[in-house]
Order: sequence, then structure tokens, then C-alpha cells
Amino acid sequence: MRTVGEILSAKRKEMGLSFADLEKETKIRKRYLEAIEKNNYSSIAESTTVKGFIRNYAQALGLSAENILAVFRRDFKENERGQIIPRGMVEPLDEKKLYWTPKATFLVVIAFWVFIFAFFFVRQYFSFSSSPPLEVESPRDGEVIKEKAIVSGKTDRDASVKIDGTPISITEDGYFKEEIVLPRGDNVLTIESANRQGKKKIVNLKVKVE
Repeated sequence: MRTVGEILSAKRKEMGLSFADLEKETKIRKRYLEAIEKNNYSSIAESTTVKGFIRNYAQALGLSAENILAVFRRDFKENERGQIIPRGMVEPLDEKKLYWTPKATFLVVIAFWVFIFAFFFVRQYFSFSSSPPLEVESPRDGEVIKEKAIVSGKTDRDASVKIDGTPISITEDGYFKEEIVLPRGDNVLTIESANRQGKKKIVNLKVKVE
């Protein structure tokens, strides 16, 4: 795209006019006409003066002043101090704006399902590779009891539970409760929970029977 200076320079040369000829016609000094053709507006004090010079110059060449000024506004703007500066200095020409598109929606949906799959996979991996949970509610470690002990607690619903090597049943929610008879004196109860992959969790409790 041609600049204001390029358009005016090409038209002046096409008409065979010199800067001296246009200086007489427009009453604009030669150095300002040269500055306009070089798009060098720093030597012209105010933006209103620049626009006035461009308007007069365009009209003297028989061009549409409004069209030429539109090209000028496309390439230049006035800063806070009234100076004419290229728009690229304050507005990046390659500035990118974000727009929400169907492609973006598709990518978000794909990313969501990838996240869900990854979360499920990781959860299953840790579930298979780790020991099952085992929480013994009673008896408490070091507890003194009578002849019978009630052993209860919770584990994974797919696990199997043993007390001192003897399998016991658990509910669908993973709860277990078993009554056992212990000899007098100090005893060590071993509660074991094992999942289908053979991973085990063992809790040893010391209890004393009076």
C-alpha cells in the first residue's frame, strides 16, 4: 500500500511539476512539501498544520483531499504531545485478537475428555498398584478386654479380610465385624486386607484379656 508521500510524489512527477511550482500554488514552503513526500512530519509543528498542508497539496494536484487524508490517518496518528507518529509505534500492526470459534470449542471438548480419561487411568493405576485401605475401629491398640473381642473396621469392598489368618466376610460397602475368643493374657491380633492384585495392608494390635 502506498503512503501519502508516495501518492503525492508520483502525481507531482506525472504532472511535471517542481516543488517551486507547487510552492507558488499552495503557499507552502518547499521544505515542507519535501517533508510530506518523504512522510517526515516531525519538522512540521502541529497535526492540524500537517493535515492542512496535505489537503492543500492534494487539491493542487487535483486529487481528492479526503482520500489522501484517509490514507494519512491509516498510517499515522497524533500522540499525547501533539506529535505525528507512525501507528506501528503505538498499535502493533500484527496484533492478534482472540476469537471464539467452533474449532476452539472442539479443542476444548477434546481436552476435557482427554483429562477425564487421564484422571480415570491414573486413579485406576494407583488403585491396582497400591495396597487396599484398612481401618480398624475396634479393638483399640493396647485395649484391655474380657474373654471375647469384637473386631470391626472397614476396607475396600473388593478386598478380602483375614483375622489371624482366618478369612471373614465383609459387606458390600467393605465393612467387617467378627467376634473372636482370645486366651487370657497378652495377645497380638493380626488383621490383613488383600486386594485382587495381591497387594496387602496389615494392622497388628496388642490386646490384653483379663
